[in-house]
Amino acid sequence: MSTLLVFRAKPNPTGKDKTPTGTPKPEQLLGEWVDIKNTGSESVRISSLRLYHATFYNNCQPTGREELYWVGGGDGLLRPNQVIRVHTGRSRDAAYMNPLDRGQVDHHAFAEKNNFVLNNRCGDKITIKWQDSQGNWHADSASYAPNPPEGAILTRVGNYLVA
Repeated sequence: MSTLLVFRAKPNPTGKDKTPTGTPKPEQLLGEWVDIKNTGSESVRISSLRLYHATFYNNCQPTGREELYWVGGGDGLLRPNQVIRVHTGRSRDAAYMNPLDRGQVDHHAFAEKNNFVLNNRCGDKITIKWQDSQGNWHADSASYAPNPPEGAILTRVGNYLVA
């Protein structure tokens, strides 16, 4: 059986969010990430993975819609007990990655974004969707509260990610 979990996340990297030019620093974009763990007994094709997050109105009310954060690629497998870390930043900037963000994971993937994705002001709900070897789609979600501590790695407890 294939089972994936939104296992950990670091939605609020340490430091100022923008440079004087108004763009985030590459190391900060790489410091915003989500870990997905295969807790099942069968491998899952990384190319079948889709990572989403919730969208909110300005008053922090959920819109009821999800936004695509990342789509898996290549022909790799996420084997049982392996973890893939999806960084918001670009793969070409990987040399700027803080050693703590490299972490103890089996795979690194990059959303190739120029701006932060995860919502700190309102909190967020992160959802992983994947296809099993029979072609059936599955999903798992975990949420975190507004204003997560800067630089904190949130870990799954029940259906929540907490510091």
